Amino acid sequence: MSVVVRTLPSGDEKSKIFLLTKGADNVIFERLASGSDQLKTDTEKHLGEFAGEGLRTLTLAYRVVPDEEYEEWSEQYQQAAVSLDDREARIEAISEKLEHSLRLLGATAIEDRLQDGVPETIADLKEAGIKIWVATGDKLETAIAIGHSTNLIGRDDNIVVIRGASSRPVYSQMVQAVEDFFPESGILGDKTVQENIESHPGMYPLQRVNTNVSDIVGHDNGHRDGGNILVVDGAALTDGFSDEAHKSLLLKLAMQCSGVICCRVSPLQKALIVKLVKDGLGVMTLAIGDGANDVSMIQAADVGVGISGEEGLQAVNSSDYAIAQFRFLKRLLLVHGHWSYARNGNMIANFFYKNIVCVGSLFWFMFYCGWSSQYVYEYTYLLFWNSFWTILPVIGIGLFDRVVDDHVLMSLPELYSHARKGEYFSLKLSVIYMLDGIYQSAVIFFFLLTSSPLQWLCPPVMVVTLFNGLNTAAWTGWVFFALGIEVVLIWAYTGIYSIISPGWFVTPIYGNDHYLFTSAFYWLGMLLVIPICLLPRFVAKAYKFNFAPSDIDTVRYIHKLHPERDFAKDRQNGGLAHLRRAPSARAKRPRQLGRSEFVGSRTDMSTGVRSSVHRGFDFAMEEDGPALRRLQTNLSERNAPAIGAERRKRNASSLIPSFSLSKSIRRKKPPTSPLVHLSHEASPSSH
Repeated sequence: MSVVVRTLPSGDEKSKIFLLTKGADNVIFERLASGSDQLKTDTEKHLGEFAGEGLRTLTLAYRVVPDEEYEEWSEQYQQAAVSLDDREARIEAISEKLEHSLRLLGATAIEDRLQDGVPETIADLKEAGIKIWVATGDKLETAIAIGHSTNLIGRDDNIVVIRGASSRPVYSQMVQAVEDFFPESGILGDKTVQENIESHPGMYPLQRVNTNVSDIVGHDNGHRDGGNILVVDGAALTDGFSDEAHKSLLLKLAMQCSGVICCRVSPLQKALIVKLVKDGLGVMTLAIGDGANDVSMIQAADVGVGISGEEGLQAVNSSDYAIAQFRFLKRLLLVHGHWSYARNGNMIANFFYKNIVCVGSLFWFMFYCGWSSQYVYEYTYLLFWNSFWTILPVIGIGLFDRVVDDHVLMSLPELYSHARKGEYFSLKLSVIYMLDGIYQSAVIFFFLLTSSPLQWLCPPVMVVTLFNGLNTAAWTGWVFFALGIEVVLIWAYTGIYSIISPGWFVTPIYGNDHYLFTSAFYWLGMLLVIPICLLPRFVAKAYKFNFAPSDIDTVRYIHKLHPERDFAKDRQNGGLAHLRRAPSARAKRPRQLGRSEFVGSRTDMSTGVRSSVHRGFDFAMEEDGPALRRLQTNLSERNAPAIGAERRKRNASSLIPSFSLSKSIRRKKPPTSPLVHLSHEASPSSH
């Protein structure tokens, strides 16, 4: 950024025009006048030291502008400012004419502390399987330091650095990076890559790229056991976006890494990065930023998130969602994103299903009405199918359903993979719901074919309502209300509509209430149709839950048994892998054992004496003969042989209570006949 100022005249000294500039070091240095090499070298050294500590740096420069040059430039600037075509591009081009032959003043460094929860949030998003790209205007060294502080770069991660404006072409650096870090990826075997390598004969043979950041990435970089992080600067991105070959290789290289950091990038390059990922991979992208420089990136992404803060509200005004701090992004994605996707997917599938049930009955009736377009239902029933009879349950699913409670999703970020993989809405799932609708419409139609058609709509409404309830994960008060009110509405409407006299209103079902409510066939048919329609879906859900449960099913079952369970501790013990070893959905609640079942036994192997004791570990060591006593789970007093009272009393004196440790822990000599002491694990009820 540059400003032009004029000093006030002082005595005999005339006023002068100064151009004051601040910006990134790579931008300022290329605009410096000759003769300041020593100051430039010292400043570069200081900037490297500042950046290595994670400080954000800026370079300052100035220039004295002659009056004649300024007047000429001012006229050109005014013309560009009022231009109707490409105004911003013309202003930028005119501004560059003045920013040359600068004199270096120095550099500044400030500490820009991370917000609370940023490292934890990034770690959780990575664990959820979300690929994170960081686009920043900071120096490469600063970007790497920030990557370490935000947990984007782990201690054991290797850093792949691609730098532009160097003696080695960017494409050559990317090829070398693939050869060094991902030799088995198959990228170099791609026909397009091979053709591009052959088209640049001066670029090869390959040799290791010197990135001049070995002090930052470490001398053991490339030999660590962790993942790989790609770091690309703005100059390299300029070449990377130059043609399709560079874009393709850059994207393939980035996808081999667990994270990407783009440094020294302009606002336009931030938007191009988002478009590269979105168009090249065909994935859903989210961009989050807090400043005016992030607006283009936020608008280019599928989902834009703006952070309100000290940088102003430009990012917030251009975003889809606004949050106060970065750490709130975790809840936005892992909870509300997961819930919203599951709700919408389930709602859409159930909405199409319920219409298939209705339209399917009309379709089957066409075979019996000679394709005359007659309605099998009374028209008002058909008119209100989507308006009243079946609308509330699907709305309840779309607004209030939740697959897992929010604190569980926050504690186990891995569960987000179910939403990320599209398991809640897919072509396969839609086909299954459509088949359910076709099957149920056929059962309803042919089962009640011999009865009056006016009877047919109550069973479909009840079947659809209960089917929606069967597909609901969280039975809240709204769900009970939505399911109950639909049944009440259809029955109330039938009763009221049936008593309206034809003299008041043209109705074909006058008196139908008496016919329906006194018909044993109607009630028996309804009791049979409903379970027959719901049986396939119920059996499929029961089989999946018992024999092929997903991680969501496992977590929901465990949470149902133990509502107060702290899943954060399970995450520390291995997350979902630890929970999968927990009792499955077929497991029963722990059986409460009676007091008599806590009576265990232990056997003195040297004497063969068996006696009843409390369960527990007993480590006893005698002075001349250490005795090791351990658990025994299958011996009891009832199975023990009869032992004389005197012998039992004599051996009982050598036994030490459960969980006691011997004071002597050293052995004078190896035991000749060690004792194996067996007893059950201690229980609170046994003491």
